[in-house]
Amino acid sequence: MRLNLLSATPWLLACCALAACASYRPAPLVTAPPLQDRPGALAHVLPDGRVLSVAGPLSLADVAALAVLNDPDLAAARARHDVAAAELLNAGLPPDPSISGGFAALLGGPASMSSLSAGFMEDVGALVTYKAARQAARAGLAQIDAGILWQEWQVVAQAEQLDVALATDRATIASLRQDAAALEPVDAAVRRQIAQSNQTLADGALAQAALATVQASLDTEAQKMAGDRDQLDALLGLVPGTDVPLAPPVPAPLAPAVIAPAIATLAQRRPDLIALRYGYAQADARLRASILGQFLPISLGASGGRDTSGVYSAGPQVTLTLPLFNRNRGVTAVASASRAELAAQYQASLAGAVGGARALSASIALLQTQAGAAAVAATRAAAAATAARRSFDEGQITALAFAGLQSAAGDRARTEISLRGQLQTEEISLATLLGLGLPPLGPAPKDSAS
Repeated sequence: MRLNLLSATPWLLACCALAACASYRPAPLVTAPPLQDRPGALAHVLPDGRVLSVAGPLSLADVAALAVLNDPDLAAARARHDVAAAELLNAGLPPDPSISGGFAALLGGPASMSSLSAGFMEDVGALVTYKAARQAARAGLAQIDAGILWQEWQVVAQAEQLDVALATDRATIASLRQDAAALEPVDAAVRRQIAQSNQTLADGALAQAALATVQASLDTEAQKMAGDRDQLDALLGLVPGTDVPLAPPVPAPLAPAVIAPAIATLAQRRPDLIALRYGYAQADARLRASILGQFLPISLGASGGRDTSGVYSAGPQVTLTLPLFNRNRGVTAVASASRAELAAQYQASLAGAVGGARALSASIALLQTQAGAAAVAATRAAAAATAARRSFDEGQITALAFAGLQSAAGDRARTEISLRGQLQTEEISLATLLGLGLPPLGPAPKDSAS
């Protein structure tokens, strides 16, 4: 009975192990692009259960939320969480034990039976590095999650900036069309004057050039608007060329009193910086694990069997690896260099974040001054163009003079539109760089580069 049990034990353990193994299931790739042909087909249910209305004009916040829900790149980024979670699971699993068995048939001699042997071995050296490996995997998962949140925040900013860009495009096109509508009658009048020999070709050409310039600018601006629309479509997972109904964007300007405290706490709030700190904590844990791994890797187990004379024996078995030559020095050197690299990367990113936020803050102040001055100049130029139109209709000024004043008024108006768009874009960029409005991530790791 003892012989049968000894010989059957390895087979029973092997069957139990195979029963717990994972099975393969094919997962063929979908070859059709995951693009929708209308905004109503987009995912529009927020994680809190609130449903976004995609029927009417979308606000700035609605566009940003739709982008986070539907951006294909974000969907791919979120898949990294499952990979990191699997790595954390793997780090928490002890190594599988190994079993061995042997049979030697009796071919001759004074013995009376064949010999049997069996052994069981478990690597307990992994227990030495278990805690550090778990800490590294946990920090790696937190790093991935923080990086995904930062990528989502970048998508929010990009969607809002494209919304502002499209609003600027629409306002610029409207201004150009207004200029074209004002200059087209002048062009017709110039042609009549030239036909009646009341105006020279040179003077008429200068007046007509103003209309040609406006028409060329209209074409250029229409191309720019189409490009901005396609970028927004790509961000929302829509087929290129799909029109999205947008309400006029109303970004919330940042109060000056908020900026300085936000800059001072960037390292505790911005997900990309927190992700780097988790990356540093992961590298630090891996370094500790590599140092612990050099000390006497050990496996413990038991073995037993029956020899050819019918004598049964059993006892413990120990396997040690002596740290004489390798001593895990290569792995430790790589881990140490990786930690130093991440520390330098964190410091550079922190300096870039603080410097970028302060530069944007100064740029916004300058743009506010320039936009205010441009608004005053545009109002004056518009009044001058209106008066010139009356004078032209009464025959008091030439077509060339009116065309010049009308073009100047249009240029002033479009300068103000451009500056307002730049101001709104940089305000969105600053809010993004400061991480204002982000959900809390929880405490950053203690073993960090801070």
